[in-house]
Amino acid sequence: MTDQLMDEPERLSDLGPMDRTGRGSRQGLFSLINHLLGRMPILATTTLLTGVAVVLAISLNWMLGQIGLIDFTWRIFAATAIVTVLTGFPIIVYSQIIIREIKSSRRMLRKMTERLAWAFHNAERANEAKSHFLANMSHELRTPLNAIIGFSDIMRNERFGPMNNERYRDYARDVNDSGIHLLGIINDILDLAKIEAGHATMEAENEFEIDKVIESAERMVRPLADTRGVHLAVDINNGHLKLCGVERMVRQVLINVLSNALKFTDRNGLVTLSAEYRPHGSFVISIADTGIGMSTEEVKLALTPFGQADNTMTRQQSGTGLGLPLAKAMMELHGGRLMVRSEKGAGTAVVLVFPGTRVATPPVEAALAS
Repeated sequence: MTDQLMDEPERLSDLGPMDRTGRGSRQGLFSLINHLLGRMPILATTTLLTGVAVVLAISLNWMLGQIGLIDFTWRIFAATAIVTVLTGFPIIVYSQIIIREIKSSRRMLRKMTERLAWAFHNAERANEAKSHFLANMSHELRTPLNAIIGFSDIMRNERFGPMNNERYRDYARDVNDSGIHLLGIINDILDLAKIEAGHATMEAENEFEIDKVIESAERMVRPLADTRGVHLAVDINNGHLKLCGVERMVRQVLINVLSNALKFTDRNGLVTLSAEYRPHGSFVISIADTGIGMSTEEVKLALTPFGQADNTMTRQQSGTGLGLPLAKAMMELHGGRLMVRSEKGAGTAVVLVFPGTRVATPPVEAALAS
């Protein structure tokens, strides 16, 4: 691939000045004619050229008639020949110039298409290599991390006897917490790499009550809400509605989105979660906050892996920028959508849409069954 990268500029070095700039370098009368005629509609150009030919023919016929040396038939023949030469020759030359420029443009377009295909192919290969690298790296890191977490947990809880020093216990707790946090990041990278590489599967999917999954996610993020002093309101009453999917992934999507909303909402702010079964069959979960909000460009960046908006609150928060991209990828794996609606300084709303094919038991049917 390195050789291809080095050879590519050489392949395109013969495009010439016209190809690189996209404009012809020809100057003079024909360039002026091309410029003028190119701005006129086709009908106007045709009418103009026909009119010029007719005027020339009439003028020449009259001029030859004034001479009086030849009869009418030869006068018409001479006028026609002269008009043909005066009008046809420039048109033929102009047509040849245009044809050559079209051929040159086609060659340039073909080379640019080849270059684009080459760049796209290499981008796909680079992205695939990156995904494989992240997956392999994550696997290699998880093994020693699990050992660190396990041993630090033993020390933290003094399972083999007291350590007789409070500082050692604090250090063991910090090591354990840091290991768990790092393992969570590595798991996120591994999940995203699997999805991007097309290796993620839905083999573990089953039917589950979405209300219970939402309640579980709420319990997990409630300590963060209490720590930050943010009000968390959850409004769910879906009559034991059941979804079909990977329960762990759906829970992780909710945790990621809720955690983001809580992190970027000021103290005494509000984060609300509501869920609704739509008449056309889809199931929608909305998570809205009264936080700092994002501009359109910041939303695009937030949905990019490792992308984070550059603002004061973002710099104050820990994270890798994988929360929303991973949630979006997991939603798409379920055939759903993740949409972000945000306005700078006016909060953010994240809408999760599960298609009707993922609704195993609608609320009415579930209520009748119970």
